[in-house]
Amino acid sequence: MRRFCNFYFLICVIIFSGCTGGAVVFAPTPLPPDASPVTYTARGNIFSLALPRNWAIFEPASSTIATASFSPPGSDYPLLRVVVINTGQMLDAALQEEFLTQYQTQIRPDLKRYTEQDRQLMSDGSWRAIGIRLTPGGTPLQVNTFLQSNGTLLAILETIVPLNPTVQRQLEIVVNTFTLANTTDLPPSPLSALTSAEAIGLEIINVHAWSSTQNVFFVTGEVANHGSLSLANVPVRVLLTTANDVAIAEAVDMVMGHAISPGGFAPFGLRFGQGQPLDASHYVLELGRADWQPEPRDVVSAGILTWEDAIQFGSDGAIFITGIVTNTSANPVQYPLATATLFDDVGRVIAAGFADLPESVLGSGDSTEFTILIPEAGGVPANYVVNLQALPCGENECE
Repeated sequence: MRRFCNFYFLICVIIFSGCTGGAVVFAPTPLPPDASPVTYTARGNIFSLALPRNWAIFEPASSTIATASFSPPGSDYPLLRVVVINTGQMLDAALQEEFLTQYQTQIRPDLKRYTEQDRQLMSDGSWRAIGIRLTPGGTPLQVNTFLQSNGTLLAILETIVPLNPTVQRQLEIVVNTFTLANTTDLPPSPLSALTSAEAIGLEIINVHAWSSTQNVFFVTGEVANHGSLSLANVPVRVLLTTANDVAIAEAVDMVMGHAISPGGFAPFGLRFGQGQPLDASHYVLELGRADWQPEPRDVVSAGILTWEDAIQFGSDGAIFITGIVTNTSANPVQYPLATATLFDDVGRVIAAGFADLPESVLGSGDSTEFTILIPEAGGVPANYVVNLQALPCGENECE
């Protein structure tokens, strides 16, 4: 749960020109100057499609399947997911229908929340199944599932039909550009391998690009976790490019905090100490990396940890967030850590910071103070949020 503290004050801030926006990887940010289509090709050239360059892409690593998710700006979840598997056998029409039935009734990651309503054999030999998926909150979403094959390769395309007619038309165009290779280096796998393709549910939001008074260039934002697991060590990468999409600089870091809880948020701040290159006109944000695998981690947070916090402003522009945290549980916790995220009046993240607490173990009922120093912000703060986390102790024993 996010608890915001609002405040208003007068402060002078010098802001240098920043990037104008850019394509993002599973992280919709403000639209770039050029929203023309760009071709996405999966690793190994297994499949490709054309989509607006301001759509977000998430491509988790896998040695058995080829998969990627795609999301337009402002969407809370991917509208298109593609997963390809090598079945190891040539697929005729009868076998395609058999695989579709097996996928729909046994394999789908959302089986408990999905109901098929109809299916159709398309003129090109592919299949389309129409169904309804319920969100965790009970909202129905129309899901179209397409099954297509080429040689031994089987592709599943799942689209969530958007309410916005413009986005719906864009999605139709993207799906119609899909092409599937007929050869692959993927090893033959059973259809059950498709269960590993469920979308992770991570999204980069509230992004802001800015330069400090010392000409350090920052890209700050948050990662939201729409999934069901707490995920640790989530990497974020920002790539600065020229107007011709030539990469000229990059920065990589992990989101702040022990993990991002389900329904939670974690800030990040990527910096370029030499400033923004003169010929940089776009930035590309990537969530995850080629060799990254989701890392679940149990964390202790709000509800068990309770805290009070306050904000102070130094004469040199530094911001201090201080407070006291208490462990209200009956068990000790270890490695308590505090994070703070500052927002401007339009909701962009203009700064973030974290601090390890003085006590490595916080016993039942114990309290400790914390201080988070944020040297400078990329705008005038309008509100902020503080989050406290700790790790559980194994069988009530801490490391």
